[in-house]
Parts: sequence; C-alpha cells; structure tokens
Amino acid sequence: MPPKRMRWAELLDVLTDSDRKKKVVVHRATETERLALFLLRREGWSAKISPNEEKNYDLEVYKTNEKAAVRVRNQRAKVHLGQVEKFLDFLSLPNSRNFKEGIYISKSGFTSSVYTHLREEKITNLKLAIIRNNQLIFDCEEIDSQEERDKTIYIGVFTCKGGVGKTTIAAHLAGAFALNGYDIALIDLDRQQNLRKLLGEGVYLPSNKGSVGSVVSVLSPDEWDENSYKDTKIVICDCNPEFDANPVEYIRKFDYCIMPTTLNPLGINKNADVIKRTFGSIRRENAEAELLVLINSFQADEEKRNKLLNHVLKTQFKQIAERDGRCHYIDPEDVAIRFSKQLMYWGFHLFEQTKPSLAFRTIGRYSYPRMDFLKLVDYLELHTEIQPIDKSLAAKL
Repeated sequence: MPPKRMRWAELLDVLTDSDRKKKVVVHRATETERLALFLLRREGWSAKISPNEEKNYDLEVYKTNEKAAVRVRNQRAKVHLGQVEKFLDFLSLPNSRNFKEGIYISKSGFTSSVYTHLREEKITNLKLAIIRNNQLIFDCEEIDSQEERDKTIYIGVFTCKGGVGKTTIAAHLAGAFALNGYDIALIDLDRQQNLRKLLGEGVYLPSNKGSVGSVVSVLSPDEWDENSYKDTKIVICDCNPEFDANPVEYIRKFDYCIMPTTLNPLGINKNADVIKRTFGSIRRENAEAELLVLINSFQADEEKRNKLLNHVLKTQFKQIAERDGRCHYIDPEDVAIRFSKQLMYWGFHLFEQTKPSLAFRTIGRYSYPRMDFLKLVDYLELHTEIQPIDKSLAAKL
C-alpha cells in the first residue's frame, strides 16, 4: 500500500500555541516543509518555520544547546552537490544566526557526489535526511541508493586546441567517478601517452566509508576488453587531438563526448569554431552521443567579464543545440573546473619521484578540484542517463 499522506489537520495537531496564533506563517510553508516540521518534532526537536525574509533555509530547530538551520527540498531530481555547497556556504557565514549545524532534508534523495564530498572533506556540521513512508531517515546513504546500471558507459574527452586541459579533465573525471564507487578504465588514445606518463598503470583511491576503494586503470586501446574488466562500468578516453587518429570503433561507442575550452576571448574566437567542426566529425560516426562543452581553468573572481563572455559563448552554441538536442553547453554557473594551482602543477610528482596521484588534496576549506569534478559527475548523472552506482535498496522503498 502507498504511504498514508499527512493531512493538514494532522500536522496542525503538533503545532505549538505560538504556531496556532501565527497560522498564516505555517500556511506559507510548502506541504513538504510542514511534513518535515512534524517529523522533526516527532524526533524531539523544537521546530518552527523560518522568518519570511529568510531565503537560505526553511526551518529552525532546537534541542538542548543545539540550534540548526534546515533546508527542505521536494524535487524530482536528487539534491546535487551544488545545492548542498550553497547551503554549506550559508552555514559558514558569520551572520548565519549562530547555527551550530545544518540539516538538509530531501524527498528525492541525494546524489552520490554529495555523500562523497561530505566524507572526503570531513564535514561534520551538516546532516542529511530523506523522507520515506512519512519517516525521517538520517542514516540514509544506503537507503538512498539504486540498482547499478548494467551497460558500460563510454566517455570521450576531446581537445579543441593544445593546452585546454584534456588529459587533466579525463584523469580527474575518472578520479571523481572512482570516489563515488566506480572502477574506471582510463584509455589513452593520444599518441603522446601522457596518461601513462602521469599515472603509470593507474591509481587506487581508498574509501572513507569503511569499504574497499576503487581503481582507475590506465590502459591502451588494445588492452581494454569489457570481458576482462567485468566490474568496470565507466570507460573514459583521453582522445587524440587529431580526430581521424582516434580509433573509429571507440568514436562509435561513446555515450558522452566532453570538450573542454576556456572562457576568454581567444578561447571563444578560436575554439568555438573548432568545437563545432569536431561535433560535426563526431556526428558523422555517432548520431547518439551526448556532446558537452565544459569550461576549464575558470577564473571565478572575474564575475563581470565572465558574465559577458559566457553570454557570447552560449549564444554561439545556441543554434547547434536547437538543431541537435544532444548538444549541451554546460553553463559555468552550473559546473566549471575552476583555476587552481593544484591542477596547474598536477604531475609534479614526476619531478619529486613520488607515486602517481590526483590533485584532490584539501587545501584550506575544501579541495576545489575534487568538488568541481564531483559536480561534473553530478551533472552527467542528472542531465544524462548515467545512474549512480551500488544502489540496491531503492526497489524496497
């Protein structure tokens, strides 16, 4: 039987006298917020609706000396890392009403990148909860999972000119998928074999959740065989900058093609036309692949210039997107790979003669490269057909 839907009258029974006097405030809340209010009070919290002028959170809750801000979301897609990042930024502000922690409640759940980010950055001032069968579940990662997809996904990372970060994008996207629990095949189609030089045979990324980690295996095109790597469901190819030098059998397999570029005048004037021609070349061999333009080395502090350049570049790809629904310009407001010294100096281990690694080390508050690539994984999962891995209990919900 479907879960019983909470009626407004039932929710009103748990309101305080103060709430009843301000019934208009509670009526202002959404049905999901009212349900969360009820469930939090059933958990022993004192809870109330946020002030009318407050846009950063939806509820306030109190328990002994604890005071927490609550964000409530009811949306079809899972809550993604960008949404959680914004809430964490609010909690870190000095004027965040002295909240000691935050609670993020979702009816649809959270992407795997959200859980990975909280673990990797050791964030302790945010709790995640999902609503299932009129219950509030805080230990929700396993319950929030879905069946692993059977089909192997192929992703090609193409260059539009030298120095835009094709190899760096391919390697760190593989690393972000690995942090989310995938074993990855990273195939070097470029004659220069930079991946093999930088990562050797591959890297192992240990898990922070008490389970075995994941492996990124660096392979040549001839070494990859789906039957030999049955547990590997994501294949990422660092493509040759000469389009015709890429094996056509891989071009035809690609489900997604990512083309990094830069948000600067030179990148727009030169790269946009090259990207369009590359899209046309891909389409001659593969009519189904999702084609995506990604901004790399994004200078986040140049807000005014970025706004203008973003508008120009987005306009250049608008006609292509109108003709081809599988062509996407990823707005840097959604996802971009920010400029960082970690990424600029990635590969320095070759000179230090240390073991291969990725640029995911936490410096200061976060590891921004790790966050950006996890957000890219989120974008692919939410805007395409890639499904989160290791998700076995959703069918029981």
